[in-house]
Amino acid sequence: MSEQTPNNPMTAGQKQTDQEIIANILKDMPSNDAIELDLPSKNRFYTLQEPGKSIMLRPMTFQDEKSMLSKKNSGVDVINQLLARCIENIDVGQLMQMDKLYILMKLREISYGPEYNVTINCPNCHKENNVTFNMDTFDVTYADENLTNPLKIHLPVLKRDVVLRLPRVADEKYFVNAEQSLSNLWRFVEEIDGHSSKTIISKVIPQLPIKDAHYLMDALGCTGYGIDTGVRFACAYCDHVESMDLPITADFFSSK
Repeated sequence: MSEQTPNNPMTAGQKQTDQEIIANILKDMPSNDAIELDLPSKNRFYTLQEPGKSIMLRPMTFQDEKSMLSKKNSGVDVINQLLARCIENIDVGQLMQMDKLYILMKLREISYGPEYNVTINCPNCHKENNVTFNMDTFDVTYADENLTNPLKIHLPVLKRDVVLRLPRVADEKYFVNAEQSLSNLWRFVEEIDGHSSKTIISKVIPQLPIKDAHYLMDALGCTGYGIDTGVRFACAYCDHVESMDLPITADFFSSK
């Protein structure tokens, strides 16, 4: 009678190291390789940490998620901190808003896949709708030669030229709410009607006609560029249909 040999690829006397065991367990783990980012700004306004190299983004890890949860109620900006952990070759504070939103969408996509499930309460019948959006279907408008920073605009009411610096992530503290945004508008005006004195600028901006003030705010938002997160919502329970921005909830950076 022949003897069966154990189904063990190792010969007698051999023993797997802990590292070999761990490597074998994790051998089918999805790639965590960073991807090269094609930002809406085309990197035109940045000083990269390694000029000549690309800006890279890696998927989130379990450690990243733990770090977010541990700092959730600490007053730390967990989203910007998450970006700082996952992005390479640029300081997050430098990022323009058009690029930050694009990166957030891309980070969610490469970490959890393109499908994003969210619950939307219908404003008409108030029933909950479970809706799935595909993160890889949103249109992106890239910066062209017409976009400069600072940019020059012409106020429609006062008929004066303004030189405006576009805000970065480091400036987010000035845009906590609408009131703060308007109060800090002068900070981003580098010149008005040829005058660069901040004393003059800070006194002129609060007196602007409302149309000119909102014209400046729209210019700061650079709304013509970046990723378009507009979506169409159609209620499954009634005939209500509306266009809205993609709902980004607390579960955006989770697998839910």
